Amino acid sequence: MNHSQPSKHVRSRALMGFSPLCHKLGINPLQLLASQGIPAAVLRSVDLPLPHDSLPRLLNHAATLSHHPLFGFELASHQGLITFGPLGLLAAQQGTVGDSVGVIQKYLHLHSDGAQLRLESQGQSSLLYFDLTPNPTLELVQLTELSLMLGYRVLSELAPAWADQIELLFQHDLRAPIASYREFSRASLHFKQPGNALRLPTAMLTSPPYPAQPTLKQYLEEFLSQASRGHQQPLSARVSRLIHELIPLGEATLPTIAPMLGMNVRGLQRALKQSGTEFRSLMDEARFGIARSELEQNRSITDVALNLGYSELSAFSRAFKRWSGVAPQHWRQVSQVSEYSR
Repeated sequence: MNHSQPSKHVRSRALMGFSPLCHKLGINPLQLLASQGIPAAVLRSVDLPLPHDSLPRLLNHAATLSHHPLFGFELASHQGLITFGPLGLLAAQQGTVGDSVGVIQKYLHLHSDGAQLRLESQGQSSLLYFDLTPNPTLELVQLTELSLMLGYRVLSELAPAWADQIELLFQHDLRAPIASYREFSRASLHFKQPGNALRLPTAMLTSPPYPAQPTLKQYLEEFLSQASRGHQQPLSARVSRLIHELIPLGEATLPTIAPMLGMNVRGLQRALKQSGTEFRSLMDEARFGIARSELEQNRSITDVALNLGYSELSAFSRAFKRWSGVAPQHWRQVSQVSEYSR
């Protein structure tokens, strides 16, 4: 069995605002995507995986073609918490800004598994470092400026009263006059620094986050709702979509999902019961669907179990047998035989 590690990916959410910016600068976004072997579908769906290395190459090419050295920096001005989808809304619902940062830090790999955040306290100020998996063949200035500017936008949404006190620290040198940077950010900018980071007051981390912006809630509604002859999806389908999105985060719970739908836990339970289902059934359906998909991709059974939130393999095996009638290993063997016989 092949257990080779999958290549690193980034969600197509990272390209939010890409098409409008390209049109503003007089370049063709579809041709740019095609030049890097990226399907145009990434402009229509925010949840498609992109090979991680394709993003810096795309940004570099766009900056060169448009003669706009701040392409990545300006692209981030179109983004914010909304870039992280339901994870962004989850972050905005935490008790403190520090907790919000912790949620994004913990699950950033689901948005971009080639990046990491490190938070270091230095007394009255704290540094939020942005680290990329090193690839010596890639020029990462555009991606770095996109990422740090996105971090600034996210923190400004979470704590707008503190926005003027956030500083951006870049390892590289200026790529344009400082006045050009000022068009997109009022933050203090520092270059030739030891690391790529955001500097913020430590006290900011203990403040409560600002309520999620309407645009983020609207995105969540669009994520949950699928237009079908002008009608919204049933509540059970909307809950299922959220469960699928939140299972890898370990946050697919009633207390997490109910507020995302503007309901309390008991209200959601009642509404689901009235529609002929219950949360546990939707959770089982989602887990079974994800399990089948990952088993077909030859993921190890242990990894599948952990991804679905089972701390013990035996518990997952019992659940899978309850769903399918057979153990996961047997199900995969039968599935592979059926595939080969076609």
